[in-house]
Formats: sequence, structure tokens, C-alpha cells
Amino acid sequence: MARIQLKRGLKANLPTTAMLAGEAHFTTDRGTLHIATDATSKLSVVPAIDDLSSLASIDGAADLLLIHDASATGQKEKRVTFNDFKAALAIPAGSTDEKCSVVSGGTAGYIWGTDGTNGILRMNNSMTWTKDSGNAFVTLAVGDVDLGTF
Repeated sequence: MARIQLKRGLKANLPTTAMLAGEAHFTTDRGTLHIATDATSKLSVVPAIDDLSSLASIDGAADLLLIHDASATGQKEKRVTFNDFKAALAIPAGSTDEKCSVVSGGTAGYIWGTDGTNGILRMNNSMTWTKDSGNAFVTLAVGDVDLGTF
């Protein structure tokens, strides 16, 4: 029976010239597949997200997030470092907690403040919130809801 055998090798050694359109290259160290589109260009075949394993911890400067760029033409999948993604959300680089900002470019603060002054959410006096002692969740309680008159 006839077989198809792919070119294979380390990612660092992927060819950048003299490729044939449709030629496939498999990286043995990364487990990725690349298909040549012309003599000097290739596209990566993106793995199924659910087949990927989870990270035990994140190295913000080195670990990457996969982003689907809906506005792009051609290859829509892009990458961004975890730290750059946090910066785009205005979350301080060293922060590992629930800090965020309400508006783009805004000052990051805690969603749940510790003393009522450092949270980005503020409550009306008809509402209360309590934080679980295990730090797992916040309960929001609403007293009276008055929708007014018309």
C-alpha cells in the first residue's frame, strides 16, 4: 500500500526558501504542522484547543496566549505574551490578583476592595456585599428595588 511521508525535523530548522506550494513540514520537537504556500511562505496548522494540556503556572514574559484576529486576512491566529495581554487590559504586570480597570487605560484597582476605598465597584446604600471567608466569591445583596414612577 502506498504511504505519504512528511518532511520532519526541529522547529528551528524549518525551511524558509525553496519550498513547494502544498509541501508539509512536521516539527518533531513542537508537534506542529506547517504547509508551504509558496517558495518562501508557510502557514501553521493550529492544534485543537481542547487537545492542549494546561499550564501549572504562568511565566508572563515567556508564555503566550493564542488570539483569533477576526479583522485579519489570511492567517487569523496570532500570539501575545501573557504580560502584554495584561497590559492591554490595564492590569499591572506584577499583579496576580483580581485587579482590573473599568475603562481602557484606566487605573487598575481591586474589584472587591478591602476597606471600601480601593475597589473599582461602589455600592448604593440599598445594596450590600459580603466576601466568602475562603476568598472564593462575593455575594451581592439588594434591599429595595424602586423603579420609580412614569
